[in-house]
Amino acid sequence: MKLGFGTWRFVLALLVAISHLWSGMIHGPAAYAVWGFFVLSGYLMTYVLSNKYGVDQAGLKDFAFNRFLRIFPLYWIACILGAISLFFLPKLGITPSSLNPQFLPPQSDGDWFNNLTLLPIVGGQGLFVPVSGALAVEVAAYILMPIMAFSRQASWLGLILSLTLNLRYGLQIESFGVRYSSFLTCFAAFAVGTLVCHYKNPLEKISAPVISVLVWAAHCLIWIRYDQWPWTYGLYVSVLLSAWVVLSLSKLETSPLDNILGDLSYPLYLFHTTVAVWVLTLPIASRSFGFFLLSFFLTLVLSWVLIIAVDRPVHKLKKKKA
Repeated sequence: MKLGFGTWRFVLALLVAISHLWSGMIHGPAAYAVWGFFVLSGYLMTYVLSNKYGVDQAGLKDFAFNRFLRIFPLYWIACILGAISLFFLPKLGITPSSLNPQFLPPQSDGDWFNNLTLLPIVGGQGLFVPVSGALAVEVAAYILMPIMAFSRQASWLGLILSLTLNLRYGLQIESFGVRYSSFLTCFAAFAVGTLVCHYKNPLEKISAPVISVLVWAAHCLIWIRYDQWPWTYGLYVSVLLSAWVVLSLSKLETSPLDNILGDLSYPLYLFHTTVAVWVLTLPIASRSFGFFLLSFFLTLVLSWVLIIAVDRPVHKLKKKKA
């Protein structure tokens, strides 16, 4: 099987899921995976805006429409299932927030706005989809992507300003939460992705699909020896390594399996926590490896059903570009 962007997205989603559902998972890879998604998104959005949609008003409208169809139908289904879980599971003695502290009913009007729109303006304390914070950051980045896609200077400026803000917070463990989850600090990862696309041709000489992925994986193991690494400098090293992986995979042809894994990655990311809280009703230890395996399998089944029943029919509604 050829490792393409679809397989890479699936691996990143898997790392997020296993870190949430298995207490024995090493620390760091989930955070690296989320920012790895941001790097890949910055690259892909720059590529399609430059080569598929164009800078004119019609192209930008089609881009926005297609992004909406990609993100929101499955996300709103995840919100509905999350709301059902938050209503019924406490009646069974299960506390969803025990698995993820953000898995709570909306606490304010701002929370409701955040849940419905994915715009990270206000709220965020109670989420129907507890992993939607990173998704909200991505949706906000889409607004700036057209500027970044058509201007290398804007991409550099975005990277410099975002890194400056990261440094202003300080690279200590105490500031990791705000650096990792805030839109303005996360934007550095998107900017790196856009710059990889802008400088793709001169950078291709360092392309190495297998080696780049192995080095990315090896970097995850540093936590075993230096447990503070992911929360200080490791996150930023991972961005550079993710950029190397994206560059290296960009020329590879996709395969049917690669496409399927890519399709599964988004619902796997969205639904793994919601599925897992229902597994808490079974006589299996929370966040044990068996708990992860069962939750992961059930999430894949649900994901495949939603791909067939929702995602593929919705895909037919997208605006087509030559």
